[in-house]
Amino acid sequence: MAKVNPLSEGALVALAALAIAPEGSTLQELNDVATAPIASAHLTALARRGLVSSEKVEKEVVSVRTVNAYTITEAGSNYEEAPEAA
Repeated sequence: MAKVNPLSEGALVALAALAIAPEGSTLQELNDVATAPIASAHLTALARRGLVSSEKVEKEVVSVRTVNAYTITEAGSNYEEAPEAA
């Protein structure tokens, strides 16, 4: 039988967080209830050992991103196309 390494501290934290979190929690949701930061690798290790299951789901989330906002300038307000060449 192959030797099985013990779970890392992070994997143990992830397992404890999963025990108290609602079913189908995301990594972010688990980190909200965890006593220490959980990385996706911790969850992957648990899934490979069959201690947790995972599935792809779609969740709507609110996010903040940096984007460009444009405002017309005076030059843009006064822009006139050049007359066509004859």
